[in-house]
Amino acid sequence: MNDRKLKLLIYFTALSAGTLLISNLSAIKLWNLAGIAVDGGLVLFPLTYILGDLIIELFGKKIATRVILSGFLVNLIAVVVFYAVIALPPYPGWDLQEAFASVLGFSPRIILGSLCGYLLSNLLNNYLFIKMKSSNSIFAHSFIARALCSSAFAHILDSATFETIAFIGVLPFNEFLAQAVFAYILGMGLELILSPVEAVIQKKLAVYLSHDPKEAAKA
Repeated sequence: MNDRKLKLLIYFTALSAGTLLISNLSAIKLWNLAGIAVDGGLVLFPLTYILGDLIIELFGKKIATRVILSGFLVNLIAVVVFYAVIALPPYPGWDLQEAFASVLGFSPRIILGSLCGYLLSNLLNNYLFIKMKSSNSIFAHSFIARALCSSAFAHILDSATFETIAFIGVLPFNEFLAQAVFAYILGMGLELILSPVEAVIQKKLAVYLSHDPKEAAKA
């Protein structure tokens, strides 16, 4: 792996783990959108799919899987650290223990749902992406087509996994169902809106990685 590819992979890995962690922290808040309860993680979570599509396109399935597992591990470590810090006795006079615990000691169901949804949906996304890329169809020739189509199926698994583990039994069933459906629509909608930008980034990065620095030095 050349220096350019290695540097880009480092950035992608950090962004992938970071966006998942930020999404998980944001998911603590349920915000009201026309009467539908929506978790805050949906604001950023679609970016994890875009990053995943770019990683598997540029680096292949094996590396993409390792990036997914590393992101999962970072978030697992964060959860353990948060609970450990909450358990430590607060210093006398520091009055933010309850606030700290209420924010970072978020529901184990939300944590479990988010991590399971991320892991399963991204592995499915990678599997479908590679299958489409190796097929004899339009997906073999269009990055954005296989990116959106693989995400469409992966988002279903993610929404179903996360919403079921995190919120079923907590919300009335009609609200739970509305939130799950809306989470899918919003997630795919955001990715669809960002797809032209994703396509441009993919093309520019492909050119960047295929460029030979030695040849450039001769010019």
